[in-house]
Amino acid sequence: MTSETRTVKSDGLDLVVEWMGRGPTILFGHGLSGTREATLEQFKPLAETHRVVAFDQRGHGESSPVTDPELYAPQRMAKDMGAILDALDVPRAIVGGESMGAALALLFAEAYPERVKKILLTAPAFGDEPNPEKLRIQTMADIIEKHGIEVFLKGAAERQRNDWGAPEVVIEKLASMQRSHDPASLVVACRTVIEWTIAPRLERFASLDRPAFVLGWPGDGLHPEALTRRYSEVLPQAQLEWLPSMFEVFERPEAVGEIYRNFLGSDSPAAL
Repeated sequence: MTSETRTVKSDGLDLVVEWMGRGPTILFGHGLSGTREATLEQFKPLAETHRVVAFDQRGHGESSPVTDPELYAPQRMAKDMGAILDALDVPRAIVGGESMGAALALLFAEAYPERVKKILLTAPAFGDEPNPEKLRIQTMADIIEKHGIEVFLKGAAERQRNDWGAPEVVIEKLASMQRSHDPASLVVACRTVIEWTIAPRLERFASLDRPAFVLGWPGDGLHPEALTRRYSEVLPQAQLEWLPSMFEVFERPEAVGEIYRNFLGSDSPAAL
């Protein structure tokens, strides 16, 4: 399926935005060290009925590199979604994100509920407590800064293979994503974002009265099962579903789109 790409200005930065399909708009943000290409791969099953809009988050991929930690403040990053919707002349959309992107979608929906029809949240990583993998992500940043991305990726592949039992396709896709970023930008993003807590208490999002779907998987410390459950419990109209493991996102990425397609099955262009 063909796609279109453009650059959108937000907060003085260039964001590279890509979309495919036709119909009601889904705007979805990837996670820390992710890419828009990975999002589009996951959402291919939805492009038959929706316009799927993905973007490289600030400091990632082809968007502007960012080495100022203040520019990774979650409230500032959440506003990027509004800038993209404005640029595409979309007043109201289905919004969502994965990991870091899930936190930003939630903050955007809280700040601009009139612009949000439904919310899609994959593998939440940030809530009202520090992420349990903080030390690992900070170490990742230290290695990249001191020794370069290839040294980090070599060590990461060994850990993923030996400690996680990760299939080679997972290792290769993770490495491809992480190579696609400006290394200095990735270092600052890792050090800054992993420190996030997005609210003093997650229960403040209970006022978000929008249909929501929360998707998680077990056995991944960066995306805790308990946090995924809390997201689904706090949001008043949320449904919860689980993938067998994180590996499925890389081995069969379209599984994500298939699950969300079932949730969004009743949407039609007229509904927005």
